[in-house]
Amino acid sequence: MANRPAFQQMLEDMKAGKINYIVAYKLDRVTRSVRDLKVLISELEKHNCYLICDRDEFTSFYDKVFKSANL
Repeated sequence: MANRPAFQQMLEDMKAGKINYIVAYKLDRVTRSVRDLKVLISELEKHNCYLICDRDEFTSFYDKVFKSANL
């Protein structure tokens, strides 16, 4: 993720509270590394931001929604 200037700018915007959702076409367009995904999700959680992938069944907030609803 470090060699992606626009991605880094997006993360800075997230940290500044400018965005709450990151929407990607597919998860592999965000990252192909499980380790980087773990770091990203950790950062998202710190800043109350969520990742949604349109073509994959991945959304970073489903776990929280279902747990809070006791589903």
